[in-house]
Amino acid sequence: MSDLTTADVAALAAALGLPVTPDDLVEVTHRLNALVEALAPLADLPLETVEPTPALADEQPAS
Repeated sequence: MSDLTTADVAALAAALGLPVTPDDLVEVTHRLNALVEALAPLADLPLETVEPTPALADEQPAS
């Protein structure tokens, strides 16, 4: 996957209703590209045999 451009990030932020100033756009773009790069190895995990596990965010683990 190629890096996101500042125009891509500005469009994503606008679509999500997130305010990003032009001064911050370069840094946000850099950080988002770094995050995407860091998560890339997860795409290679063999998840075909893993059964989905339901989880609810407001459920507390049993003690």
